[in-house]
Amino acid sequence: MPEINFPEKIIFGKDTVNDFHPEGCEHAIIICDSDIMVNRGFLDLIKNKSTKIISHVSTVVNNNVYGLYSQASEKFFEKEAELIISVGSAAAIDCGMLLSHEGKTKFTAIPCCGACAMTDFEHSGYYDYRHSPDTVVLDSSIIRCMPSGTVAFDGMACFAYAVDTLNNTDNIITKDLAVAGAVGILKNIVPAYRGNIDALEKLLYAMYFAVVAHRNGADLESSVLSRASKFFADFGYPRSSVCALIIPTIMENEELHLKNSLYEIAMKTGTAHIDDYPDFAVSKLIDEVRKIQAVLGIPRAVSGFGLNENEYRNKKSSTNVPDDLLDLCYYGSFRFMKL
Repeated sequence: MPEINFPEKIIFGKDTVNDFHPEGCEHAIIICDSDIMVNRGFLDLIKNKSTKIISHVSTVVNNNVYGLYSQASEKFFEKEAELIISVGSAAAIDCGMLLSHEGKTKFTAIPCCGACAMTDFEHSGYYDYRHSPDTVVLDSSIIRCMPSGTVAFDGMACFAYAVDTLNNTDNIITKDLAVAGAVGILKNIVPAYRGNIDALEKLLYAMYFAVVAHRNGADLESSVLSRASKFFADFGYPRSSVCALIIPTIMENEELHLKNSLYEIAMKTGTAHIDDYPDFAVSKLIDEVRKIQAVLGIPRAVSGFGLNENEYRNKKSSTNVPDDLLDLCYYGSFRFMKL
């Protein structure tokens, strides 16, 4: 039966952290991995709001997501917490999601930019614990504080999730969410990267549309994007950053299957015109994505992250991802070099 899962509550808008009222319980844990959330006072505000309602609130701050999980899980299960509030990067949201999955407890997500990093933990892959938070707070005053590089990579990663969903679902509502997210991201990411406040707010919402769509996609663990991003993430790169980089290559690789969806995105973004043939419109959209990546300072190939070629070649033989696709991701597309 077709279905789609949303958070029970989405709070959105400027300064909406001020309107955050967590569910009452005996013990909650707030986890955070962001210096900006700490230094700009957002974490203290969230904690103060929580302590007025919740009997006991613990806070765990660690910039390393694996260290954050280790510290938080120890406290989480020792105190038998009933609520986890995850504040900060997309990886911190993943960490809270995993703890919620393991403890079967309520989960609130307050992302500073993107809300999904597809983080694989040592004992649990992303698709093992993936689920929607109970409450999400999308405060546009937070994303305004984010570095431009975070906006760039999180935005394009979410665009990649939208395309991945479109390539792997027949659910009409999920598809509509994915298209809306993809269109919103492409329209707003460059001005948002340059600091436009209105664009930053629209980008935050568009990214979350893409994340909701992706969380509802079926069998995504075996998708081309998932397998290719996992291959390169195993070298130590954030999986979301890999997705942000390789997405035009994935679009080219899956162009036949994605044609209708990419044509719709091309039309809605104004990349193509009504008299363009669908194949030409899709080609223009892929070129446009690459141009946007260049403006955002995203490398044209995974080799731009500094991955050693010999290491890459040695590992390539042990994966089921097609060699030609991996080579395009690693070396870059000749088509991009002509732009």
